[in-house]
Amino acid sequence: MPSPSSTTLLESVTYSISDGIAIAAINNPPMNAISEAVRRSLLSVLEQARSDNAELLLIYGEGKTFIAGADISEFGKPQDFPQLPDVIAAVENADFPVLVAMHGNALGGGLELAMAAHYRCAVPDTNLGLPEVNLGLLPGSGGTQRLPRLVGAEKALDMILGGKPLSATIALDYGLLDALIDGALPDAALEYARELVSARAPIKRTRDRPRPTAATAMFDEARAKHRQHRKHLLAPNYIIDLIEIATHFDVEEGQRLERERFLECRASRGSQSLRHLFFAERSVAKPKTISPEVTARDINHVAVIGAGTMGGGIAMCFATAGYQVTLVEVSEDNLKRGLNIISGNYDKGVKRGIYSRADADAAFNRVHGTTQMTDIAKADLVIEATFESMEVKSNVFQKLDATCKPGAIMATNTSYLDINEIAQMTSRPQDVVGAHFFSPAHIMKLLEVVRAQHTAPDVVKTLMQVAKRLGKIPVTVGVCYGFVGNRMLQKYARQAQLLLIEGATPAQIDAAIKDWGMAMGPLSVADLAGLDISYFSRRNQGIAPGSLPECSVPDELVDRQRLGRKTGSGFYQYDPDTGVQQEDPSVTALIEEHSKKWGISRRDISADEITDRLILALINEGAKLLEEGIAERASDIDVVYVNGYGFPRWRGGPMFYAETYGLANAVNRMTQFQQQTGDDFWQPASILGKAAEASCERLDNIAQCD
Repeated sequence: MPSPSSTTLLESVTYSISDGIAIAAINNPPMNAISEAVRRSLLSVLEQARSDNAELLLIYGEGKTFIAGADISEFGKPQDFPQLPDVIAAVENADFPVLVAMHGNALGGGLELAMAAHYRCAVPDTNLGLPEVNLGLLPGSGGTQRLPRLVGAEKALDMILGGKPLSATIALDYGLLDALIDGALPDAALEYARELVSARAPIKRTRDRPRPTAATAMFDEARAKHRQHRKHLLAPNYIIDLIEIATHFDVEEGQRLERERFLECRASRGSQSLRHLFFAERSVAKPKTISPEVTARDINHVAVIGAGTMGGGIAMCFATAGYQVTLVEVSEDNLKRGLNIISGNYDKGVKRGIYSRADADAAFNRVHGTTQMTDIAKADLVIEATFESMEVKSNVFQKLDATCKPGAIMATNTSYLDINEIAQMTSRPQDVVGAHFFSPAHIMKLLEVVRAQHTAPDVVKTLMQVAKRLGKIPVTVGVCYGFVGNRMLQKYARQAQLLLIEGATPAQIDAAIKDWGMAMGPLSVADLAGLDISYFSRRNQGIAPGSLPECSVPDELVDRQRLGRKTGSGFYQYDPDTGVQQEDPSVTALIEEHSKKWGISRRDISADEITDRLILALINEGAKLLEEGIAERASDIDVVYVNGYGFPRWRGGPMFYAETYGLANAVNRMTQFQQQTGDDFWQPASILGKAAEASCERLDNIAQCD
């Protein structure tokens, strides 16, 4: 690169000019978000380039990426001039050619800026997209108007509604790029810039391109497909409207309407919830109790004990991520069965387009089966996934202690059991940790990393890093029965059972909570999981069959061998051919008998009461987990419930929902339930009462509200 004739350091952009080509390098690490400082600097760059009589302005990004999007931390705060649409208009209106060169990610506002430039180039591994819909938003700076003019209405609709980026190669084919460039920036881009200058390339403004054409039926089909979102998220349907507007009006009119819709979406509850989760899923990877200076252990060879449903799924996670995996079973038959299931799951993944045949075969070949515990002696990480029994797991960990090399991490996949007790079966409790995968393990994103009393900080950090490589979302939690997710689920399920004997039917309960937004109702979930699972869990806790109102009905269903879907009947009846769920009058009669048994007069129960009791049960138990230090942040609980339990993302998780519901309102409603039912569970957690009294809006900010 020739020496620049002048260099100017602005707030977040470095400006220079070389041989008549002005060069603006955006430097706002780590993601070059297009913050207020970047926006101001870009306007200054345009003025300076004009003053310098530049023949062309090249804009590129320093570091690992171009512009990965807007600085969403600015959302909701007063914003001074310039807004992004002002910068984009200035770029498009420039009276000299503007070339944007992209690498890494060109997303959201970054791509909108690029589309306003007169020429666009990128290195081949660049990702380009408008992912705003994933945050309940739509492009707010001309994206819905310029993209259709560059790639056509149909492709623009797919890109913006899908929210997934394109590769630079596809973007070139679509017409979104003018050229691919090889080599490092800015030198590779400067070569292309010189070609443009030499050819006296004209200014090509995207707004002057012809309006795209599209059949009305395409937009009608898109609206029908996204009709389900209308109650919860504004953005999908607005996006469809705005792209259709692009086929009828000029960019100026379309962008005016787009900005109005963007601001409406940004203020909506659904978008606020999704943005909350965006930050929550990033902060959860940084446990408060682990210093940044802690160094993770090296993990190369992984062993999994148990080739059942969970063990096989866990082995798949590691093999797919490139780890060598030793899978241990007690017998050759069990091992063969487990390996066949893994092979079958990879075959299904290939048919669904999840894996290529070559990748699936390579991953499966990384799994090595054995019946000899001594074959795991060199493993860096061992995950036990055996039967949920303290006796069984204690025996396994005694063997692991005798077999594993010094420094090996020994993890248990228990869902409920006391990991402190399991750790005491070894001579090195500092190396023992919980790794609670969710079923099916090779699909579900959530991983609860359970820190026991003596778990070393580097063990926790290692599992967090490993989880990232697996494509999981890890959440650190403390030890208690059920940890965070299942402990809260138990209280949620308990309310469903109490509502049954107080007057509701399974269908009423499930319908109410599904209408509210949960993926499945609690009784349908129980049937899917198998009623015997919770039945034996209660026996392990020393709860006698039928001894409590909340387990009276499900215990009798199990005694009648109605275990759920796997036996064709549970709370519901299931068609043997189609599996279609149907209400069963005999279950209704059984529930009524149990109401009489407990002296409960059945009553009509509204959908509002059903949803409040189920969701407020989650909230109250979640608040207790915060008080006890089992969860570090309220937002950590939200991440658990959204990614592991079907809680709707557009509601932000149970603890965020508590804040939108109003903490004082939540406390009042719990108090009402306590008076109505006499159930001590409804005594509000002290942190809720404290926050409500202090008029604190966020549970994580309770200390500042004192």
